[in-house]
Amino acid sequence: MRLSGANAREDKADPLIGIILTALAALLIVGVLTFASPCVDHDGGEVGSCFWAARAILGVAVVMLILSIVRIFERDEGERRGLSFAVACLGVLVALMPGVLIDLCAIPTMRCHTSMHPFCIAAGTLAALVGGVDLILRLLRLTKKA
Repeated sequence: MRLSGANAREDKADPLIGIILTALAALLIVGVLTFASPCVDHDGGEVGSCFWAARAILGVAVVMLILSIVRIFERDEGERRGLSFAVACLGVLVALMPGVLIDLCAIPTMRCHTSMHPFCIAAGTLAALVGGVDLILRLLRLTKKA
């Protein structure tokens, strides 16, 4: 049975936002593992708080990636809203993780302060904005239908 109008749109997958969120999550994972990695061992063989902040960010980014991939194929409008909300919340968590929730090392010229911290703020804020704007637009469409 073929649906028409707004119902047909809800039946199709809406992948654009999911693809954007997937790309942001993948960039976050690659960045924290490569160009925005934390400080290298400067505590005489022991890993510092920068290492653990990066590991926490990596864990959150993997969850964000999984939810974003699911978001690409999801057809249910309510599920799309929920996934966008979850990724937006995880974006806020990523932005707050280094320096706010987990202290970084005391040396302000180290990589964790100069590259990882600003990168995570930017990537997390972008994910939060994309997920949040998608959620708001979908909620506005929902209220217009009622």
